[in-house]
Formats: sequence, C-alpha cells, structure tokens
Amino acid sequence: MNGEKIMKKKTIGCFLALFLLPVAVSAVFAQDENPNGFPSGHHFNLNIIGKKAEFVCPAQEYDPITGAPVYGNVVFVPESGDGIQLFMQSGSTKGKAAAFTELKAVDPCAGFDGDGATVQLPPNPAGYRVYARALAKPTSDPTMKITPSLISAEDENGNDLVYLGLVTDSGFLRSDETLVRTKGKSKAVNVTPLFQWSGDVCYFAPLEGADNVESQKCVLDADGDGIYEGIMDPLLDDSNTPYCSEPGYTLITTYCTTYEEEWIFNIADFVTYLWSLNNDGTKLVQVRFYPN
Repeated sequence: MNGEKIMKKKTIGCFLALFLLPVAVSAVFAQDENPNGFPSGHHFNLNIIGKKAEFVCPAQEYDPITGAPVYGNVVFVPESGDGIQLFMQSGSTKGKAAAFTELKAVDPCAGFDGDGATVQLPPNPAGYRVYARALAKPTSDPTMKITPSLISAEDENGNDLVYLGLVTDSGFLRSDETLVRTKGKSKAVNVTPLFQWSGDVCYFAPLEGADNVESQKCVLDADGDGIYEGIMDPLLDDSNTPYCSEPGYTLITTYCTTYEEEWIFNIADFVTYLWSLNNDGTKLVQVRFYPN
C-alpha cells in the first residue's frame, strides 16, 4: 500500500450480550418507499442505541438448550463522543463468510469496554441498499456523523489483500454522512454510497472472470504457514528491478483488479469495514439493509 506495511488486523473476540429487537421482514424485495423514508420489503435491521457514559455492557447470553451464544441486532454506543468504532464484517459466499445467514451483533458495545462493536452481515453478491434515520426524542437537534473506512480485505486463507482507494481518500463514493434528529417525523435517508467502494485490490492468485493486472509485492511469512504477516510495495534498484528492502520479505507476483463503485463486501472473501461515529446526543439510529 504505497510503501506502507499492511499489518494483519486483530481478531475481535469479545462476545457480549445484547437486548434482542425483532428484525422486520416481508416476503418481497424492497420497492416502494414508505412515509418514514424506508423502502418496503425484506431487510435486516441494525439498531444503534446511544447510552450515558456510566452504561455497563450486558453479559453474553447463551441458548439454554444448545449452549450457543445468542446474538441480536443492537449495538450500544456513547451518547456523546468522537471516533466511536462500529466494525462490520461480511464477504463473498465462500469461506468463513458463508455461515452468515442473519445480521448479528457479535460484540454489541462500542466505547464502553475498551474496543469497538462488531456486526456481521449476511453475504449477498448483489449487495444491499442501505437506509438510516435518527430517532428518539429530539433535544437540541442531536447529530451522528458517520465516516466509513476499509480496515481489511482478506482472501480465503486469511491473507490481507492490498487495496488502494481511488474516488476519495478512502475510496468510498460518499466520504461521510450526518444524521440529524429534528422535531417532527424522522425520515430515513439512503446511505448506500457509504458502502460503494472504488479501488484496486491485489490477490495472490488470478481472480476468475476479472481483468488481472500483475504487480510485484514484498510479503513476509515468518512462520511458513502461508499467511502473510506483512505486505508492502517493493523498491526499485538502479536498473528498475524491484527488490525487497526489509529482512525476511520475499518478492512475489500479485494480480490486481480495479473495482468501480462496488459493494464493499464483494471485493474479497472476507472484509472488515468501519463506521467511525461522532455522536452528539443521538439516542437511537435505525439502519436497514435491503438485499438487491
């Protein structure tokens, strides 16, 4: 990534409980817009709830019969604060993304327990249309600003892929969105551009059905397990021959594909994407994902 080492993301393993809210669905795909601004049709709900600073994250709940963790569709964030992290994870329909069949908040607390919240979204090759609105009783027109960024894109073996944004600094069609809760009825807005990404992604094998452009990269596989702990661009010597300047790095050929306004979770087998939230008093934000 232009000379910078891409470090493997830390796995977020904090599984906490949450209050379950129902996911409203219907048998048809989203078509008509309702008075509240949301389209009608099948969708997944995500509820972002603002809490006071003294809020204590609930303990993880488990199914009394199977013993499996029980997840819902709610995340809790500070009612006031900047840089609140909400991670979203999904990917293609193969590999570890294939098991996702419903939206679930596997870590529902952001900012109260020292890390961000994590939500997993079912993979859908056609992508989603995404709408959001601020709710709850308005006081002084509270706002929530959303800024998206691409945290990691992995292949099916867990290797981080190389990516480079083209449209904005982070590659997204829209670089941010601010939701405002004013008096009266709150109407949802289309925030799908926050999930539409343009840029180059470099894979370690040619991507089937894509225009693969070869590119040299330096990779580090310290323990020989085939998972690269580091990836960087090579340097050029006096004869314009690429070489790796860091000890332990090996020069390999990668295959790059250029995406234009692609659904962010389609660019790799598994993607972690971040909403950085600046919350100024917003108590509830509803987000709905409508499969295309």
